[in-house]
Order: sequence, then structure tokens, then C-alpha cells
Amino acid sequence: MLSCIRPFVLAAGLLAAGLAQAQSDVQPAVQSKVFAAASTRGELVVGVPYLAPPPVAGAKIRTQEGLDAAITERLGASLKLPVRLVQVPARDAARALAAGDVDLVLADNADGQPQTVAVQATGYAARPKAVIRSDTRLRKPADVQGRSVCMAEAATQAQALAQSWGATVKTYRVPSDALVAVREGECDIGLVDDAVWEPLMRFPEWKKFSSTLAADGARHERVWLVPARDEASRAWLGQEMRAWDRAGAWKAMTTKWARDVAFDVYLDQEVPDCHG
Repeated sequence: MLSCIRPFVLAAGLLAAGLAQAQSDVQPAVQSKVFAAASTRGELVVGVPYLAPPPVAGAKIRTQEGLDAAITERLGASLKLPVRLVQVPARDAARALAAGDVDLVLADNADGQPQTVAVQATGYAARPKAVIRSDTRLRKPADVQGRSVCMAEAATQAQALAQSWGATVKTYRVPSDALVAVREGECDIGLVDDAVWEPLMRFPEWKKFSSTLAADGARHERVWLVPARDEASRAWLGQEMRAWDRAGAWKAMTTKWARDVAFDVYLDQEVPDCHG
């Protein structure tokens, strides 16, 4: 009996080894299909809704609005590719993808995309949230009519929301400029994403600016747009976004953004704010 079993076990082992070898041979081929043009180019080109102009010579380097830069840099690191950003509004995504101008687009919505464009959720959703001095009586959107509301010029969702309140909208190059204006009394209210509001308010110097308004406006999720024909890249993106969620990537990125912006504000305020 044992003499019969041994050849069978040996054959099974050889078969398993052969399958493992076949899988190891196939895996690189599958991986190579993920963003193949970017791999060939040696650079991942990502479209984003807004791309801040480069700072002029001598200008202060400050943290940009939102997480777009952090998200795209993390994606590039996963692919082991450097990233180049180009400005591509969602309405132009299909054309840019079809022309090969970009490998994928990070958009603020997926509305109106044709069937040639596939949509992959990121898992990051936010809406504007107010930053207000705690000693004011502003508590609901109706209180804001005629007041000054400030945000970064890239924060288009925040601008539209403030306009719906009947507020006077003021935009600044970067979020720290808008928040300095709030701290120094030039603006009644600042607006940032609600996802970064809480980590920002954990800093002691923001305690007296930790009042806010009742939640208003819809939460929007950032989405990836990729060519629908590129099924391998879309499948990989889905796996990557799930891995980010399990790893707590969004919390890490929002916390870092809040810390960086708080430091920007600290650098910009050479003296304590004028309200004491």
C-alpha cells in the first residue's frame, strides 16, 4: 500500500510545484498591464481638478488645499513611479484619458461621464465645515448672510456653499492664508473639509476657533476616473483603495494635512492674533 501512495504523493507535489511556478510566471505579466503606459513612460500622469500655479521666486511654500497631492503621491509610491500632476476638470476627463494625456484622473465627482470612462471610488468623502471664533454667536448657516467667509481658491465646493448662504466670499491662494485671515479678524468664518477640521482643532492654539456651523451641503467623494477598457488598472485601483482603508491611510493623510497647515499658520503669524 505504501509503495502505491508514495508515487501519488510525489506526483501531487510535482503538480503543486508546477502550478506555483506557473502562477509566479503569470503574475509579472498581469502586473505589467496595470497603467502600462505609465510604466513605459517611467512617470504616472494624474489629472486633478485644480493645480495651483507654481510659487513665484521668493514666495513662501505653503500646503495646498485638500488631499489631492497626498493622494496622488501615495498612489505613485504604490506603483513605484514618480507623479506628475496636470489640471483636468471632470468634464474634460474622457477626452484627456482617450488621448493618453493622463493615466487617470482624480475627480471631485463622477457626474456625466461617458461609458468609455470607468469610475473607482476612493473612500475619501468630505464637505465644507466652518472654523469660527468660539466667542461669536454664529451657529447656523442663516446667521452667515452678509458675513465674510474665507477659503482657498481651489475650494470650489466651499465657495458655492458660502454663496448659497448669502455670504461675502473671499478666496486666498492657500488654506493657511484664509485661516490667518480668520484668526486676525479679516474674515468672520473659514471653511475647510470636515475630514481635516477635527485634527486641526486638536491643536491647543485652535481651541478658541473651534466653534462651527450646523452641517450643511452634501458630502462629496473623490473618485478615480480611468479608461473603461483598462480593466486591469481599475481592478488594481479597487484593491489598492481597500488596502488604504484597512491601513488607516485617510486618517493619516488628514492628520498630516492639519499638522502642516497649522504649522503654516504659525509661521505666517509672527505675533499673536489681534483679538488676544
